[in-house]
Amino acid sequence: MMSPKQLLTTILIVFSTLSFIKLLLLTHSSAAASSSSPARPLRSPWDDDRSGGSGNGTAIHGSLAAKELALLRSLVAARAPCRLLVFGLSPQLLALAAANSGHGAATAFVTDSDEDADGARRVLGGAPGAAAIHRARYPDAAGEAWALLRRARASPVCRRPTGTVRKSGCRLALTSLPREVLDARWDVVVVDGPSGAAAHEPGRMGPIYTAAALARAAAAAGGVEVDVAVHDVDRTVERWYAREYLCEDNLVAAKGRLWHFRVAASGGPSDAFCSTGPVQIL
Repeated sequence: MMSPKQLLTTILIVFSTLSFIKLLLLTHSSAAASSSSPARPLRSPWDDDRSGGSGNGTAIHGSLAAKELALLRSLVAARAPCRLLVFGLSPQLLALAAANSGHGAATAFVTDSDEDADGARRVLGGAPGAAAIHRARYPDAAGEAWALLRRARASPVCRRPTGTVRKSGCRLALTSLPREVLDARWDVVVVDGPSGAAAHEPGRMGPIYTAAALARAAAAAGGVEVDVAVHDVDRTVERWYAREYLCEDNLVAAKGRLWHFRVAASGGPSDAFCSTGPVQIL
């Protein structure tokens, strides 16, 4: 008769053996399933011709919900024909080009993605009056947002611009963009790129600052209001920078994760973006 210690050892051996056999069976079944069914290639968003938001008003992270896309479309349509600049590029955003129609309308997209640039060009197909697509490289990761903002607050060159954005000495200004972007007077600017979804990914600090600077310059030069929309304001970086440079006083509408600002030529001190003090970051 086995002692309790021997019995326990035997039970452990039996259970270990059964677990090992089960693992082998699962591995074999998984391998057989993989060999019998070919791998399904990853789909590109440009393979799907549906450019609207989801039907129930929600959206996966990074895409526009139906109500957010509706706000953007109505904003562009109300200003059309206008000059529309979009940081970011997706089938949803490309649909804004169709809303901006009429004599004198111009639409430009800025993206850091080769895939999105190529996909958009396939959709546009070289159509007359098609939107312009510009490639950009964003040097700063989202994880650097606070350090950049702290330095910008202490730097005179990052205050409210008085001249062309192209000649700005501020680190946040995207001065490497083409002259046709930086020297144009835009009526509507949308910021929904780059991704900025993780700390190591390119962040939207530069696009938001540049959008605000372009809006201020255009408003001052033409005496008109400029509409700026920022997406993903549920994220800290977008919320910080939108409040810092587009100003809560200018916030006129919000839907879901989308904020709509209207920047005028007048208002606020001449050397600052906002009339209120800097946003306190806790």
